[in-house]
Formats: sequence, structure tokens, C-alpha cells
Amino acid sequence: MTENQPPSEREVQKSSWYLLTGFLLGLVIGLIVAWMLLPASFTDVAPQSLSIIDKDQYRLMIARVYAVDQDLVRAESRMELLGDENAGDLLAAQSQQVLAIGENQADAQALALLSSAVKANPTQNP
Repeated sequence: MTENQPPSEREVQKSSWYLLTGFLLGLVIGLIVAWMLLPASFTDVAPQSLSIIDKDQYRLMIARVYAVDQDLVRAESRMELLGDENAGDLLAAQSQQVLAIGENQADAQALALLSSAVKANPTQNP
């Protein structure tokens, strides 16, 4: 082939396959590196951005601490970090869920105790 001749149809098809296979290999290698070798790890995540399950665990930890120290101001400030509008109702519902699935009764009592304290506090409720 000389410089002035256009590439043949076969050469164009051949280069297209190289591009496609190169793209696919790059994609596969990139996914392996991102998911297996160097996965992203998140630290110092705001409680408001947690998943529903993690928020439930966070509420349970707050309730356990409140059951021990009875510090409502601290418990409410921790609950505010979740950004829940009806914290008392969510705590009561979570307490019922814990009882319904037969988990630790002490956890259900701690959640119910904190729920009643939050509902009774006029500064938290609008």
C-alpha cells in the first residue's frame, strides 16, 4: 500500500476489532482492580448518609448508652445527627421490630425507654 491509497476494507475491519478488544480488556482489568485489588473504603461517614440498616444499628447504640447513663441531652444530640423527623416514633417502631423478630429483649426495652423519653421532651417535639 502506498501513501496515497486509502486503507482497504479489510484493514479497517481489523483495526475496529483491535479497538473493541482493547476497550473490553481495559474495562475488565479496570473492574478487577477497582473491585478486588483496590476497593474503595469509606470512613468518617456522616450518620445521616448511612443505610437504613446502619441507621437502625446507630439508634440501637444510642439507646443502649441512654439506658446506662440516662443522659437525654446527649442522646438527642446523637439522634439529631441522623436527620430523622420523628425520632420518637422511629425508636418505638424499631423497638417493636426487635420484639417481633425475637431479638434481645433488653435492646427492645432500651429503644422503648429512649422513645418515651424523646416523646416526653418538649424541646425535641415541635
